[in-house]
Amino acid sequence: MIIICPDEVKKKYLEKSLIHNYKFYDLNEIKEKVFFKYSPLALYEVSRKYNVKPSIASKILECLYYINNGLNFKTSKLLELKEYLLSKNLIKKDNNFFKFLHDSILIDGYPRTKELDYIVDILSKYTKVAYKELDNKYQLKSIYAFNSIEEEIEYVCENILELLSKGIDINKIVLINYNDEYKAPINKVFSLFKIPFNIKTSKSIIMFPLTKEFLKFIKDSDLKISELNEFLDTLRNKNDDILNQIINVLNKYYSLNESIKDLYDIIYLDFKNTFFKEEKYTDVVNIYNGIKVFDDDYYVFHISSNEVNKYKDNDYLTDQDKVLIGLDTSYDLNNIDDVNKLSILANTKNLYLSFKKCNGDNEYIIDHIFENLDILEYQFKYNSYFYNKYLYTNYKLYDNSYSKIEFEDLKKYLNNKMNLSYSSMNQYFKCKFRFFLESILKLNPFEDKMEIKVGNMFHNILERTLKNEYNDYLRIIDEESANYLNSDLKERFYREKLKKEAIKIIERLKETGKKTDFKEYAFEETLEIPLDSKLDLKLKGRVDKILIYNDGTFNHVIVVDYKTGSYDINLAGIKNGFGMQLLVYLYLINKSNYVENSKIAGAYIDHFLDELKTAKNGRKYEEIEDSRIDGISTRNRKILKHIDKYYDVKSYIKGLDINNDGSFSANAKVYSDEYFEFFMNTVEDNIKNVVESIEECDFEINPKRYANKPDEIVGCEYCTFKEICYMSAKDIKTIKKGNLKEMLGDNDELDA
Repeated sequence: MIIICPDEVKKKYLEKSLIHNYKFYDLNEIKEKVFFKYSPLALYEVSRKYNVKPSIASKILECLYYINNGLNFKTSKLLELKEYLLSKNLIKKDNNFFKFLHDSILIDGYPRTKELDYIVDILSKYTKVAYKELDNKYQLKSIYAFNSIEEEIEYVCENILELLSKGIDINKIVLINYNDEYKAPINKVFSLFKIPFNIKTSKSIIMFPLTKEFLKFIKDSDLKISELNEFLDTLRNKNDDILNQIINVLNKYYSLNESIKDLYDIIYLDFKNTFFKEEKYTDVVNIYNGIKVFDDDYYVFHISSNEVNKYKDNDYLTDQDKVLIGLDTSYDLNNIDDVNKLSILANTKNLYLSFKKCNGDNEYIIDHIFENLDILEYQFKYNSYFYNKYLYTNYKLYDNSYSKIEFEDLKKYLNNKMNLSYSSMNQYFKCKFRFFLESILKLNPFEDKMEIKVGNMFHNILERTLKNEYNDYLRIIDEESANYLNSDLKERFYREKLKKEAIKIIERLKETGKKTDFKEYAFEETLEIPLDSKLDLKLKGRVDKILIYNDGTFNHVIVVDYKTGSYDINLAGIKNGFGMQLLVYLYLINKSNYVENSKIAGAYIDHFLDELKTAKNGRKYEEIEDSRIDGISTRNRKILKHIDKYYDVKSYIKGLDINNDGSFSANAKVYSDEYFEFFMNTVEDNIKNVVESIEECDFEINPKRYANKPDEIVGCEYCTFKEICYMSAKDIKTIKKGNLKEMLGDNDELDA
């Protein structure tokens, strides 16, 4: 017998009978047998032919199974593509499958769709085909409602403890319908209840550091797949299981005679669809991100029973196209999914249904398929015997908030001294507690990452080269690259590539240096000023480059910061304390009297390595848009001419956009002296805010999120202390996304 079923159903058959005469196919495998199988190179061909991303090309290829007639323009084009791929031998039919098809076929575990019926109609011409239908064995009666995800998971944990106390095997207790929204609460609450668990998700290899390192390398590499062996050797012994899967993917495209960077998108998609086989754990509560049928001795918690529209009319074939071809529309598929879900749950004997009404500021409604059930309120038990000892006597009373310390204790711990910097203040405005852990307790371990080495290397190369007036810069590059990148084969491999990038950058700087009168340089200058505080507090900053031009009256000052990564200059964020780095440097220059009689002329980020492109068609580096420096400039046109003699023709600075009539465009990042004074005052207010918080020992957990992006918690991004703060929805502070026009107001007089 042939059984067409998902992998989980296949396992059930094999568990029941070790000796059998079954042959198993999943739905994708049977499609390839009935219709055709396309080569990995077909994906590349479609992507190239139609100039679309591989993810779109993949969807186009999926449509070809059911296209046999050109019923409209789109299906005609798809039929034409299908015939083209057949002629190129990029899709192949299995001509022997139907010749030897004699066994009867049973379909088990798949909902009955028109797509499946289409396959069945073909198979039925050769053999007997039957569906295994699910009969509703049990009746769904009630569902629990909770005010938050944490409450919902607390209810689950309480009931799991009760089941365990009755002798129920923990391996027979499962959670289903899990999604990423539940990950943090599950980790937190299950740990507090000391219940071992395992979230069973399909881990794509794209998530692993080794894969990310490989992708980062190939993104700009001119090497071909056949030339990658040396680099692949540098990745050995880091995670050979993942490396082997990377190599398997590369072998699919070995015959393509293209630079690996041109195959980046298709390899990325293949990695995304290649999954790592997880270890099997026992004596844990298993958590699944879908639903499935369980035997009657299982206890099943179906969480997040909220309304969700699984299928939408956003496929390559629209609902209108699907009606024409005879496939299910998104509306049909949602209805089929509802029926299938209810049928599966009605075959679950020990079922616990629950849903959340809120998560933070987001409100949710119950899934419409459960609307007729009795909605119950759960009475929490909170038996302290089972709870973590650190929760004292009652879990309900557990408080994750920061317990205020005494100022004298803080003063003693700091030895009455502390330095503030842009980066530490940036931590403060993201989350006060994070600032406390990182900048006061200094719990963050120092990591000597390659990214840090590369950044330091380029800083030294640029500083030495500019001081030496561009003389002998090839020797400087050789010395600094050998000094920083020489510890292993991987670093030495990257070194040669980075040396070429350094040459490009220096050539660009040499060209732009001819266009400016700001010739007075200072490099890696450390500035500091005392702050008015009960502690010995200082504001410190290390400026990569300071440029000065004297017009006979004022010293006009520019600060430049080198960045090896991306950095978004958004002055609107300074109201919330974000994006102040360049302004803090200018503030330090003003307040420290580093330059007498100074005026702000500009502040810029000079990006390198993240966006720099190879020059093409004989263009010079300053003509490549991505190589321009980015920042804010004075509105004074006389000074702008000294910053860039050709700013009104073709500037090497972003943000100096000129209209046809010679006026600055609305998007130009140019500001008057009065505006720069406003920015400096805003920075000063923010500094006072931080100082006041330190003096009051106010380090509450208060990560920020923007009102228009409730799912993105800015304060928790890249934080290494997530596991110890137990941040909950009540701690998150919602802030308004900065708007520069609103922040500055209608102050046209400032631009006089």
